[in-house]
Amino acid sequence: MSKIKIVFTIAVAFILSGCTIRNTPNPAIIPSSTPATKLLTWADPAGFTFEYPEEVTINNHPEDTKNYANLTLTFPNNTLVDIIMADKASTSPLKNKNIINTTLGGKTAQKYIENGQTTLACIDNEVLVTISGRDISQITNSWVFVYPTPTVGTAKKPAPAVSNDSGDILEEF
Repeated sequence: MSKIKIVFTIAVAFILSGCTIRNTPNPAIIPSSTPATKLLTWADPAGFTFEYPEEVTINNHPEDTKNYANLTLTFPNNTLVDIIMADKASTSPLKNKNIINTTLGGKTAQKYIENGQTTLACIDNEVLVTISGRDISQITNSWVFVYPTPTVGTAKKPAPAVSNDSGDILEEF
């Protein structure tokens, strides 16, 4: 009879260990729960939009009355991206640099990389657009030029809010 108790105990232990293994999640198949970064859209009165992560802070330098736009984006890791739209200068900021031809918002642009810093320059309607920083890809990949591009006097004025949901209902009879 003792052999039956031993076999029974081993069978019960085997069954219980099997149940435990089946109920233990396999870490190799557990999906990652890393949340996706929420992107916001910056619509600038100077005539452009771009997307940026929600955690980024933007200083639009309201004290700057010379440039069409002057933005400093600060990322959570304290890296900066600077965006400036100014009257076209007589000399390119990329003069005498090893430039790479590229595009910005469908327009011809040039960029160079030096000491881990990327600078991109583009001419849009006689306006020089420069974007510089360690990683400008999020900004440049989502960049859209919006027309008409305003003049310097109107570039810093906030754009009026636009809403398709005015609350008014028009009925036709």
